[in-house]
Amino acid sequence: MSVILFETHSHTTASDGYLTPLELVRLARRRGCGAVAVTDHDTIEGGISAYKASTRLSLGVIVVPGVEVRTSWGDVLALCTQPPGREPPSGAHPEVLREWADAEACILVPAHPYVTWRHGMGGRRLRLGGETGLWDAVEAWNLRGPPPLNLPAILAAEQLGLPPTSGSDAHVPRELCGAAMEAPDEGSAEALVESLRRGRARPRAGLPGPLALAEAAAWAVMRRLGVERPPGIIGPALRRRGTP
Repeated sequence: MSVILFETHSHTTASDGYLTPLELVRLARRRGCGAVAVTDHDTIEGGISAYKASTRLSLGVIVVPGVEVRTSWGDVLALCTQPPGREPPSGAHPEVLREWADAEACILVPAHPYVTWRHGMGGRRLRLGGETGLWDAVEAWNLRGPPPLNLPAILAAEQLGLPPTSGSDAHVPRELCGAAMEAPDEGSAEALVESLRRGRARPRAGLPGPLALAEAAAWAVMRRLGVERPPGIIGPALRRRGTP
């Protein structure tokens, strides 16, 4: 069976990403990714928009609708086989998120667990959740995470007997598909999610280059200053919120 590159962690303008959902899917295709999970912070809006756009426009990219949920323990990715019917419970205990995920046909993956200043949950909670069946996999390699903190996540996934995943955590264009997984090309979001759950997809390590780091830093500063780019344009054109 052939394989495709699967980006499992990305953000759009529905939360704090630079790209619109449609732009993100199109860029993923240009980058050689055959599948992308859209995982905006605490909202399924971006994932659903990307899913509908890819289907309607026949973009040739499988979209896995998802969300990155801020739980009382830390950030957890929910990757779904189809667009969820309701928003996830933000700020709740992971057990509440687990109930939501089971009802909406999603799997749960702790995001960058050892990067605690970015709301990773840390090793103790990661292990406790793994031992009690809260997680389906572990994000073992995050492109934005320092490599020394990705390594314990790899070991934790192995010790817990959970599949490791990788993802770019892309917020800007140059990060997208930088740590995409190799997954069986089975033609649907449902099959891709099942591949992750069963450990049939292979994570790939990646590091952001200097241009990606600069782009991400610039975008973070722009967001703090209330500066944003006009919708639909990938490039340096920017404006202040509230101005023509």
